[in-house]
Amino acid sequence: MGTTFGSDIEVERWAADEVRESYFSWRDECVAVRLAYQQWVEATTRADGWLAHAAYRAALDREEETACVYASHVARVRRITD
Repeated sequence: MGTTFGSDIEVERWAADEVRESYFSWRDECVAVRLAYQQWVEATTRADGWLAHAAYRAALDREEETACVYASHVARVRRITD
């Protein structure tokens, strides 16, 4: 069942909440990328380096996905409020 709204203001508030939540998710993933990169840089053995690099790449993928979700929500809000 879909969400039912009683007014345009409710739609705009819902959309703003979606943007805010997706922004916070994206920001968290940016932090995860920085931490993963730091672990990769600080790896002391070749095996640790390979694992840390894989973790870094995975963090980059997650950050990219959340950035796309955030961009999608921003675009939706622009359409709603225009």
